Formats: sequence, structure tokens, C-alpha cells
Amino acid sequence: MYSTILWATDGATDEVHALEEAVRLLDPDGRLVAFHARQLFVGSHVGGTPIYPDETDRVARLEQLVVELCDHGIDAELWIESTTHGPARTIAAAASEIEADAIVCGARMHHALLRFLEGSVSSKLIHATRVPVVVVPTLVAAPTS
Repeated sequence: MYSTILWATDGATDEVHALEEAVRLLDPDGRLVAFHARQLFVGSHVGGTPIYPDETDRVARLEQLVVELCDHGIDAELWIESTTHGPARTIAAAASEIEADAIVCGARMHHALLRFLEGSVSSKLIHATRVPVVVVPTLVAAPTS
């Protein structure tokens, strides 16, 4: 059990399993910080624009999740930080700032070539911090018959 957990999320709907794991690993009197690195494009024409077109919906979803956590008696807060860098460094810096005991994040099962070309945030995060990182894979739906 950890007293302070940083749940790193991009606000996607498929990250509920990582949040559930973060809550499970949290001390009963612990603190959970839902951290969203709001990634922005760099450049003259699109500079400052979020990379996710549904950024507003993602933030609203995260705000609602934090309200629900608080309603269930969990000491939770939402921290959003804009960045033009890769999210791993931003997440690691936030974990250091709040003195997190652990970072919990999700991992999507992307195609191997895509993972090779861009790398995954979770794998980069493991190398960017000294804090234990718990990576929770997104459950893949069973094939229908």
C-alpha cells in the first residue's frame, strides 16, 4: 500500500483499470493525484493546440472521476499540466514534486511497429523516474464467435 499515488492518465475512457488499481494500492488514508499531461502541438500554425481533439471531453471526464473518488471518501485531486514535451518527463517531474510513493499508469496494446516507432509513455516513464511505476494493461476484448 502506498500513501501517495500519482495516477498518470491521458483521460481516455479505457483507463479505468489503471484507476481501479491505483485505488486498490492506496493506503486507506492515502492521497491520490490524478495527473494529466495536456500535450500541445508545437509550431507556428498549430502551436498551443492540444494534440487530442477531444481534450475538453477528456478533462471533463477526469473532473467527474475525481468528484466520484472524493464522494467515496478518497482524498483525490486533479492536476493538469500543459507540455510540449513527451509526457513521461512531465509525469516524472510531477511525481517528484508531490513526493509520490508510486506512479500508476495504463498501457495500451498498440501494434508492435507503432510501439517501436514512437515508444510507449509507460516504458519511457520507467526510465524517467526513481519512483516505482505500476503499469496496468488495458483489457483487450475477447473475440466474438
